Amino acid sequence: MIFKYPIISILGGNNVGKSFLYNILTKKYTALVNKISGFTIDKKYDNAKIKNFKFICVDTISYSNYNKKNDQNDFLIKEQISKSIQESDLILLIIKGNKLNTIDYQIINKIRKYGTKIIILLNIKNKVFLDQEFYLLGIDFYIINFIKKIDIVKLKKILLLYIKKIYIYKHYINESIFHKEKKNNKIKLAIIGLPNVGKSTLVNNIINEKRMVTSNVPGTTRESISIPIDNFSNIHKNIILIDTAGIKKNNQIKNKIEKLSILESYKSMKKSDIILYIINGEKKIFCNKDISIIQNIISKGKSIILIINKSDLITLNDINNLKKLIKVKFNIFPVISISAKFLKNINYIYNIIYKIYNISNKIYNTSKLMKILYLATNLVLPPIYNGRRIKLKYISQIKKNPLIFKIHGSQVTKLNKNYKRYLLNFFYKKLKCIGNIIILKFQENKNPYN
Repeated sequence: MIFKYPIISILGGNNVGKSFLYNILTKKYTALVNKISGFTIDKKYDNAKIKNFKFICVDTISYSNYNKKNDQNDFLIKEQISKSIQESDLILLIIKGNKLNTIDYQIINKIRKYGTKIIILLNIKNKVFLDQEFYLLGIDFYIINFIKKIDIVKLKKILLLYIKKIYIYKHYINESIFHKEKKNNKIKLAIIGLPNVGKSTLVNNIINEKRMVTSNVPGTTRESISIPIDNFSNIHKNIILIDTAGIKKNNQIKNKIEKLSILESYKSMKKSDIILYIINGEKKIFCNKDISIIQNIISKGKSIILIINKSDLITLNDINNLKKLIKVKFNIFPVISISAKFLKNINYIYNIIYKIYNISNKIYNTSKLMKILYLATNLVLPPIYNGRRIKLKYISQIKKNPLIFKIHGSQVTKLNKNYKRYLLNFFYKKLKCIGNIIILKFQENKNPYN
């Protein structure tokens, strides 16, 4: 795995401030911060920068989580932590308090096994007497109060010294990254679906790494994890994958963790440009909960690609039947059958993503929109209201992503639902807005004689 920038991973036990520090360094505040022990179970990472020195910041699962007895994810989590240590250029070990505990020693011994550079950050509110053990470790340590701005400034100065050394050692110094880079539009791609439909499996196989903990147990993913594909692929650029927790029915939510996870999924949905909605093909049904979530996505004006996963477990006839059921409800969205496990049809998804994104950000020529409107109203005349025919006189685009067009005319607010639906379908067909949401707004022309 080749990364463009140094990797700094944050390790530590439960509730020591890992996600809090991750949010400070990335300045995006995407990691959920709360007092629920063991909430984070997937590592997440994002780009960060101190001065002009960029690095990848990684927030990891609490080390103590995989020491729980009879935990079905024990091996996967242990493997994930080891992977984080191996791929990192620098480990920030956070300790809350002035004493080392068993977990801290376990982490230190594991890091030493791989020879990764480590510094200790003591997240202490007040300056206290430190245990002598800290001085015997032979590891640089710093007292940093995470909630004090002056201490965070101090921390960034400290980190900058280490990052510069990594740049020199790894020859990053020769790259032109110290200059202002041209901002590229990133396509935020949220992966949404019910629990255990294969969302994390799809992410892992796309980036060719077990970054997400996957299991047959529903609810394994708890937080929305953002992953820039640029770090893993030289072909597919400017896409940020967002893996989310499975969305359950309200009566199936068992605890506060699940509730927070689902709320986070809806937030990710709102921030995204395109939604990959995953349907479990193995069940061979298109259930009401799927329909309800997709309708919610539509209400937010988001572009959608509908994915039938686990196609390796069903027949071609089953896939076609499922596609027909989906198209009855949602005929404007592309439906693709894939196998996340075996990466079947994954490249086809990328082609659709770029196509949909380009359409959603297109500015349409007013004359072209007028021609379509004229054609639509001539083929099917607008209805008559109060003895007068409704007139649609002018159309213009007022927004992109989602595409919003405003139609002006006389009595346009009196158009019935059937005619509005006809106009909407007509514009979809003529503009070929596959996967996109088109919103038509209507504005009454002011009568100068009133």
